[in-house]
Amino acid sequence: METLDLTHAGRTLRGVLHLPGSSPAPAVVLCHGFGGNRMEFGNVFVDLARSLTERGLAAYRFDFAGHGDSDGDFADLTVSDQVEQAQAAVEAVAAHQAVEAERMALMGMSLGGLTASLVAARLRFPSLALWAPAAKAAAANKPEEDHRWTAVAEHGFFDLGGKPIHRRFLDDAFGIDPWADAAGHDGPALMASGTADDLITDDVIERYRELYDDRLEEHRFEAVGHAFETVAARERLVETTADFLARNT
Repeated sequence: METLDLTHAGRTLRGVLHLPGSSPAPAVVLCHGFGGNRMEFGNVFVDLARSLTERGLAAYRFDFAGHGDSDGDFADLTVSDQVEQAQAAVEAVAAHQAVEAERMALMGMSLGGLTASLVAARLRFPSLALWAPAAKAAAANKPEEDHRWTAVAEHGFFDLGGKPIHRRFLDDAFGIDPWADAAGHDGPALMASGTADDLITDDVIERYRELYDDRLEEHRFEAVGHAFETVAARERLVETTADFLARNT
């Protein structure tokens, strides 16, 4: 494992690159969720990175701006900015001498999953893995359709589990269609979600099925929520995702 930081829009984004024993190797860029960091819940991104290197793939974990050890203000968070940051991370990893730039994949958790799906529509990747993608974060088209708007208008932010969502985030999200704007990815895609996750409703699942069609490998985890809150679920999540990426990258 080695440090690999990059600069985007005047901010240092800090990350680490896990490398397998042989090189050049295929690589996967991991995008964490809202308010998270490059470790992700229960250090599951570390576990995934190690599982990928065991299968001969490199893995890059980084903190989005305003998260973890990276520069930036959390109040400036927008999906569009994260898309640009993730693209910069892909470019930095692709330039590394130990990485096979033509064989790179993306994965993301929650808001990182939405981010990864949008990046995958812009750039060509052999495969894409999504954990509980937060499409609903950008599903509204105007204020009256978004339950967060009233709190933002009255208090300046919406409190989501102790982290603020500001107007800047919502204004940006109104211009994003989480499915139409993700339609450019034409390779295999994995989607993992828990049956008790209120964000991954039946209509969200159906939209992803329509988006990726027979290229979608779908995994449902019984009786767990957005963060896959059991040891068994997280172990299966890591192994299933690492296997998928190793087969398809």
